[in-house]
Amino acid sequence: MNFYLYLIGALLAITGGAFSFYFYAVSIGRMPYRQWWVPRICQIDLTNCVAITRTKYGQIFGITNSISGTIFLIIYGYTLLTAAIGWVDPLLPFIMGVFTILIGLYLVYGLFKLKTVCPLCITIHTMSLVIFILQLIIVY
Repeated sequence: MNFYLYLIGALLAITGGAFSFYFYAVSIGRMPYRQWWVPRICQIDLTNCVAITRTKYGQIFGITNSISGTIFLIIYGYTLLTAAIGWVDPLLPFIMGVFTILIGLYLVYGLFKLKTVCPLCITIHTMSLVIFILQLIIVY
């Protein structure tokens, strides 16, 4: 059963990485915001969502969140897959999950502080929470 929970978590993380890349590409004008593979409820609002990138909550460690999110979530997905087949200690993806939740809380606080609703951001943070809950089920 743990294998399938890790697999679900990995798929969610990789999807979150794809969504983060979509956010980045739209925010720099390299991709239209309407994409067939992004559910309508998750598509970027060009006014509110893109405006976030120009605030202090739009960057962590000097890198735009969408780029760091893309890279991190793809690595996180790979780590979850390798934990599923026993190549890495399950503690590693769990620690990554704790980090994701802490950063997510800060970014959701930023959305609240900016009085902005970004459906894509909320979707990605919700996916991260679900992945973390799956890891809690595995660990305990």
